[in-house]
Amino acid sequence: DFRPVLFCYRVFFICFFSSVFHFFFSSRRRHTRYISVTGVQTCALPIFTSPSTYEGFYREQTDSFFGKSVAWGGGPALFNKLDADGALSPMTNTDLVSLVETNITQNLGGADMVKRDGNGDLIWVGSAISSYGFTVNNQVLEDRGLPKPTTWEDLASSDYYTSGSQFNIGLANAPDSTSVSRIYQIILQKYGWDGGWEIINRMAGNSKIYGGAVETRSSVISGETSIAMTIDFFGILAMNQNPNTEYIIPENSSIIIAEPIALSKNPVHPAAANAFIQYVLSPEGQAILLDPTINRLPIRADAFDEPAGVSRPDLEALYNRTISNQVITFDEELARSLELTMRSHFEFTITDVHTKLRATWASLVSTYKTGGFPTGPRERFEQIADEFGKPAITLAEAQNFEPSIIDTTFKFSKQTEWNQFANDKFDYVINMIDDNYTTSPHDNTTISSTTTSSYVISLTPTPEPTTTTTSTFISDTSSPAFSSNSSPTISVNISTNLILLGIVSVVIIRRKLRS
Repeated sequence: DFRPVLFCYRVFFICFFSSVFHFFFSSRRRHTRYISVTGVQTCALPIFTSPSTYEGFYREQTDSFFGKSVAWGGGPALFNKLDADGALSPMTNTDLVSLVETNITQNLGGADMVKRDGNGDLIWVGSAISSYGFTVNNQVLEDRGLPKPTTWEDLASSDYYTSGSQFNIGLANAPDSTSVSRIYQIILQKYGWDGGWEIINRMAGNSKIYGGAVETRSSVISGETSIAMTIDFFGILAMNQNPNTEYIIPENSSIIIAEPIALSKNPVHPAAANAFIQYVLSPEGQAILLDPTINRLPIRADAFDEPAGVSRPDLEALYNRTISNQVITFDEELARSLELTMRSHFEFTITDVHTKLRATWASLVSTYKTGGFPTGPRERFEQIADEFGKPAITLAEAQNFEPSIIDTTFKFSKQTEWNQFANDKFDYVINMIDDNYTTSPHDNTTISSTTTSSYVISLTPTPEPTTTTTSTFISDTSSPAFSSNSSPTISVNISTNLILLGIVSVVIIRRKLRS
């Protein structure tokens, strides 16, 4: 009885032809829509993909199998690394160069909007601008009796810890969000390495840690938290979904960054790629960023003169506020030199031990608010809070670890070491809360006999990293990379279906033959 075999072959051909049919007609619809929206006449069908790791982004820009032509979105840190690794090619098209030199601001708020190589050729150009801040839910703040914050320091205040079951701030785990990781970098550069980590740890004591920026934003929209770390356009999306929310740029404590667009290394369709980039940078293309489903700030102010721009006075007001806000001096190279280590340090000393961190912070805040520090209560609170916020490593060590942190063995050793550091630190802080004579193990003072030994961990030499690597660069806010060829993803899906059906058929046939 070969009916089961025939059934499998029927399913095989149905899946195959339906996949081909769907790919062909959906591709034609996307192609027609692309031409009608952009006005770019090209026989090449644009395919947008959004890699989730740096390794994926790099491969798609350099491997001819993927056939990408344009890289778009992800921030200057990502694009500077892609450039350093040889994944981008210079933009030399005369029309494109002229458009950039005539209409794109080279520097805004101290941040580069254009990147050139040693020969003066364009490597990337900003297609949009962004600021970083937090979004508040005014109704939840009022319900919980909390003040509206205006600075990063405000979020580190004990005022924002209300109970163990109530989370007043939403943070994202650093490895899972490029945008929120940039907020942590801003705090570290504004307040210094040690001071920045103290603020971040105290914020974490008031917070719930989420898996990414989208979940973090959703928490303030729903009212689970009263405040959430957001990039500007996530704040705008929140305000569109919940009128009680409001995006705030911290006073004199943010930065402006460009959202780069660039040519891939050896672009498959260079003419179409150059036409696309020119359109993105034109007034009409810039105005598309103002669509209510996108809500991005254009890099060109004249986008607000377009019909789509005239209808968005809210975004124009935010644009003016963004470019007029006093920003901090942000060192992009410093941020790049410790980015991956900083993310791992956050995960291993905050996220992994967050339950204990929250319990320790709760004990400290409760003791302070109930008069548990009889002598110099504010001074004692700040002394213990300083200890609570200490990082596991120095700035120099973070930079030294950066080349090795992508190695699985090395990273795991640091996870074990830094988890232990954090747990020992919180144990020590509890001792400091319970005994007013307990001082920091870093102080040159006598420590009470009731305290534990110093929790400082000696950083022993680690072995050279092996070649095994893990995904390290999560990109949750970037626009998709751009390609002008058929989609390899669809091909892979079709092939997978065929392989699985083929295996099933072979197994059934072999069983029939044996019988």
